[in-house]
Amino acid sequence: MAQDTRGPMPPETAGMRRISLNAPHWQQGRRLLLAQAAVTGLLGVVGLIGVLARPQTDGWQPLGVPLTPALSIVLLGIAAVTLVVLAHRRAATVFTLVMTAVALALMIICAVAAAHRDPGPLGFTAPAIVLWSILFCYNIGSAMWLLPDQIEGPTWIPQRRSHR
Repeated sequence: MAQDTRGPMPPETAGMRRISLNAPHWQQGRRLLLAQAAVTGLLGVVGLIGVLARPQTDGWQPLGVPLTPALSIVLLGIAAVTLVVLAHRRAATVFTLVMTAVALALMIICAVAAAHRDPGPLGFTAPAIVLWSILFCYNIGSAMWLLPDQIEGPTWIPQRRSHR
């Protein structure tokens, strides 16, 4: 429930009802999160299959991003949590905001590791910067899509009067 409707109704809204400006946004936001879960899950599975297929290396490198076992597990974890938060709007909003912050932090860590040529277990290379940048942009866009009532606020319309 929005903060502006907790407690007694303000006198300015007598005879009015609150409507959300973003009713279809939640369904569209769920589709966005489902797409994120599908793509990150697919990358995680491809990475794990690549490690099993070529155990002597770090696995496959689609578009230059080394899908190490640790990175593949992280991507599968992101996909799993994304699927879990699809059930609740507040959880989805918090997840997208947290994922935005995490992706930004990993993007910076990845850039520093790539500059020092030390990829580490998560495969922090220059192409991996693009992966975390895409996740950052996608999640900030998803969060902005899920938050219009908190940013703009609801709208109030007059209640229908029955003519009897």
